[in-house]
Amino acid sequence: MSFSEYLVSVRKLNNIGRWASDFMHRRASVAEHSFSVAHISQMLGVIEENHGNRVDWSSLYRKALNHDVVEAFTGDILSHVKHRTETMKSMVNNIELLIAEDMLFSSMEEPYRSRLKDFMFDGKDKTLEGQILRYADNIDALLECLNESRLGNKIPFEDKYHEILEKLKNSELHSVAYFVKNILPDLEKGTE
Repeated sequence: MSFSEYLVSVRKLNNIGRWASDFMHRRASVAEHSFSVAHISQMLGVIEENHGNRVDWSSLYRKALNHDVVEAFTGDILSHVKHRTETMKSMVNNIELLIAEDMLFSSMEEPYRSRLKDFMFDGKDKTLEGQILRYADNIDALLECLNESRLGNKIPFEDKYHEILEKLKNSELHSVAYFVKNILPDLEKGTE
């Protein structure tokens, strides 16, 4: 695959919707979601730095920008399906890697293939940047659930909202605790 084919493939994210199995009043595309996650990651990174942590900004932006690129080929695989069990998560990860290898990287020349592959598949690791990405992804999903609930689409989005909120409350990141305590109350009141 040439860079031109890569760019055409990435643009497909503009038309791939999230939450495919649920009715939504306002469905975001994977591209919109990725843009939002990048901004949430940036906000969390600034808060982490304010609490004395060093953020590798290049790594954080790379992770946030590329975390869902493979969905240009697989579509949005629902989180509750992907994370049902460790076996399922491992299988989905392997499928995503195989599809990316076959449809994206198989004919791309080195060193570009290795670099782009690393960008796409090193996201939610144990580093500070990987954890920021993990929770930024959760926060964006939480905001989508909040919006759908406000629009009257309470089932299943209120339950999903509370499920995601519990994940956020269990985070050890200063930025996520700050978000839950200081930012989320304003968002829940509607003063965005």
